[in-house]
Amino acid sequence: MTEIPEHLLKKAAAARAAKEGKDAPEGDAPAAADAPAADAAPAAAGAAVEKPKAAPAPLPTLDEAEPAPVVDIPVVAAAKARKRLPYWAASVLAILPLWGIIYVFSVQPPPAGETDPFVIGKEVYTANCAGCHLPSGAGVASGGTGQQLNDGHVLATFDDPLAQVYWEHFGSVEGVRPDGTYGDATLRDVNAITGQMGAFDTLTPEEMAAVVIYIREEIDGGDPADDPNFNSELFREDPEAMAALVEAVAALEPNNPDAVKTLDGAESN
Repeated sequence: MTEIPEHLLKKAAAARAAKEGKDAPEGDAPAAADAPAADAAPAAAGAAVEKPKAAPAPLPTLDEAEPAPVVDIPVVAAAKARKRLPYWAASVLAILPLWGIIYVFSVQPPPAGETDPFVIGKEVYTANCAGCHLPSGAGVASGGTGQQLNDGHVLATFDDPLAQVYWEHFGSVEGVRPDGTYGDATLRDVNAITGQMGAFDTLTPEEMAAVVIYIREEIDGGDPADDPNFNSELFREDPEAMAALVEAVAALEPNNPDAVKTLDGAESN
């Protein structure tokens, strides 16, 4: 039979006495009082040294970490904050270079050939006149079929360059007087029609002015001073003015070459 330790018996007796409201047996109170204190001391010590547990570390995930915001440097921040141009202004700026190119070409003087009556006149003469009058203008004097245009013959036939314009514009059919003569009225016997020449009314006014000046000054050897109202110097200065005189001649009635003298710019005025 197992023997129960004495201190356990004392604890049991004290517990019964407390339950029945009786005093604990003498000699047992100190032991009963000491027991709770002895038990409480280790519990208090355990409570004092116990530390709170740390929160568990978060588990790793496969989600991408949110990137930290990028702070722009001052230059970039100022550029982003600058006010943008409207769309219509961008379109205007885009066509400015093209406008500049057009403007530069519009204010530049035209190439020399475009205002030189000798350059234009030679091209017209070579294409329309040289076949009959020959490149030199010698015409029938050197085997050509057209009248002689060099050695002063043109200036003697047409004392006024506008009279020559009339003759070349209307041709030998409508450019003569009713009696069949043309050119200087004092030379009717010399300038009677002996051949046929077509009308060159398809030439532009500038081309007609240039070829008449070329024939009179280059081929026939005339001087600009001989024709003060219609010459190479005036053409270079104002080709449109020379073209206007040609248009005035072309507006006259056919078969009336003497009507040229009524025009402003005629040598007789």
